[in-house]
Amino acid sequence: MKTNLFFSLIMVALMFVSADAFAQRSGRRPADRRQQRVVERPAQRPERTLRADMEYCLTLPALTQEQEEQIRGIRQKQLESSNKHRAKMDELRAKKRRLNIESADVAEVHGVIDEMTQLRNQQMKEGAEHRSEIRSILTEEQRAVFDRQTSMRGPVSRQSAGRGRR
Repeated sequence: MKTNLFFSLIMVALMFVSADAFAQRSGRRPADRRQQRVVERPAQRPERTLRADMEYCLTLPALTQEQEEQIRGIRQKQLESSNKHRAKMDELRAKKRRLNIESADVAEVHGVIDEMTQLRNQQMKEGAEHRSEIRSILTEEQRAVFDRQTSMRGPVSRQSAGRGRR
């Protein structure tokens, strides 16, 4: 009798412990920490050294030394421009967040959004010029490989990467 009672109590205790262990925890943070994250988010992103150090376009077939040097120069110019755009865009995002929190002036928020769209427009145009510059250096065979490689990049392939069949 005592052993049945003892095992029953142990089972009840284990049920309580396991229920707590398997309970779904919310991903919420305390309200003050969440507010701090929104307001005081750093405007800088870490530099993307992996992409910068990557041998960009140097895997194309039969590149000459001159082509490699030209590609490295064009890539360096593009990275500098991209970093400037990214920093400015982070600054504008922070300003927009601050305006949304502090004031209800929709015209100011719309102005910041307009700046962001102009910056993104400029960035896309510079990206197109960059690809055009690289293509102008390459031979026909190299262009075919380059076009195939660059067509696999971009928002569409990033969104579908890793999804598999659904």
